[in-house]
Amino acid sequence: MADHAKIRALIAEIAATHGVALSPDDPLLILQTINTMLLAESADAQQAQLEAFKSELEEMSNRWAVAINDKAESILNAALVAAEAAMKQRMADGAKTLVAEVAAEVSKGLGKPLEDGVRIANRNLIASCLTIGAAIIALLAVLIH
Repeated sequence: MADHAKIRALIAEIAATHGVALSPDDPLLILQTINTMLLAESADAQQAQLEAFKSELEEMSNRWAVAINDKAESILNAALVAAEAAMKQRMADGAKTLVAEVAAEVSKGLGKPLEDGVRIANRNLIASCLTIGAAIIALLAVLIH
């Protein structure tokens, strides 16, 4: 039902603007009431559709947020794994280089004493041979006299 005060206000507005007097049971006012009711029903239906669309958009937004978070997490995990592998590779390469450098330095450092030791051993061998030779000569000299 239409509000009677609104109908009276509409009749007064039509009378003032157009100079035509209408009665409350005029077919024109009946059409106005029907039109008002249809507009209200349409507005209610549109509001319901708008609410449904809004909830659907919110649901889609939530699903996208979850999907985006999952993708971002998998990308970060892949980057972390790659960085860890690269770091391990660099550490292994660094360790190999360090071992090679230490071995070279140790070889250099030990090379000189080893050479000196070989020279001293050779001199001791020559001295031993000379001592044995002298002992043999002294023995022969004692045996011959």
